[in-house]
Amino acid sequence: MTNHTLAAGIYVPIPNFFLDNEDVDYATLEKHIAYLANTGIAGIIFQGSTGEAVHLTDDERVAIIKKGKALIEKYDPTIQVLAGTGAGSVRLTLKLTRDAAEAGAAYALVLPPSYYRGNMDSQAFYDFFTKVADQSPIPIVIYNYPGVTQGLDIDTPTLARLAKHANIVGIKGTDGNIGKVGFLTEHTRGEWSADFFLPALSVGAVGCVPGLANVMPRSCVELLKLYQKGDYKAATELQVKLVLPDDALARWFGLPGVKAGLEHFAGYGGPCRLPLRAVTQEQKDKIIQAVTPAFAIEQSLKN
Repeated sequence: MTNHTLAAGIYVPIPNFFLDNEDVDYATLEKHIAYLANTGIAGIIFQGSTGEAVHLTDDERVAIIKKGKALIEKYDPTIQVLAGTGAGSVRLTLKLTRDAAEAGAAYALVLPPSYYRGNMDSQAFYDFFTKVADQSPIPIVIYNYPGVTQGLDIDTPTLARLAKHANIVGIKGTDGNIGKVGFLTEHTRGEWSADFFLPALSVGAVGCVPGLANVMPRSCVELLKLYQKGDYKAATELQVKLVLPDDALARWFGLPGVKAGLEHFAGYGGPCRLPLRAVTQEQKDKIIQAVTPAFAIEQSLKN
């Protein structure tokens, strides 16, 4: 077990890429890591919700992290590697976490179990994360995302208790609760989403896990920099400009929307695994229209 904090910054939850036959597309993975490299991001998350983790075999999970780690070493060794390892039991979560650590992940991002929803209460969450953290070889980041856990939302007192564990170093809060952010930043280091990144920073959050950063990494990094240097006016102006493109890429049409945006703005994207379907041309046009004005900001930050 290690004991080190998670640095402030932008952590990009990347998609996994597939060929038309749904085999893993490592060539496109390399293109994407090269695209994100040297943009100022702090880390890349493999096997998050954006990464179709639930569509991968255990062997694929390991192989993608290994390849991704090697590519990060090639293009930008400053980038930290996080991996989603949540599962329905402590035993399986620990297995996935050990696999990820051996493959090169420095941190594990762990969803709470939710299949047996009726049995999941505050004590169950506390026991689950405590047991995982006790035995994990790498630090744990709790991933509180009611949208993919049958609406289960870990309550604030339980998160505050868990924050005292030496091997739990943060929370990725995909619940949109600014009041919770304010309370928890007194106890743990939080990561939040692009559409409410600035409000979260104002009450103590230290980072962001934005789907938007797959297409506009420099813009997300710039928002954090502006806040850190105290230019709140410019930070507010940039935040306002990022809300619509973040919604368009990460919310309107889910993961297929992220890949459609990448296809247009970065030149690659590819299919998801079934049952996820590609967006329609009308939906893609809507994404492009929403993102294009803000993408000019991204291009200007390359200079």
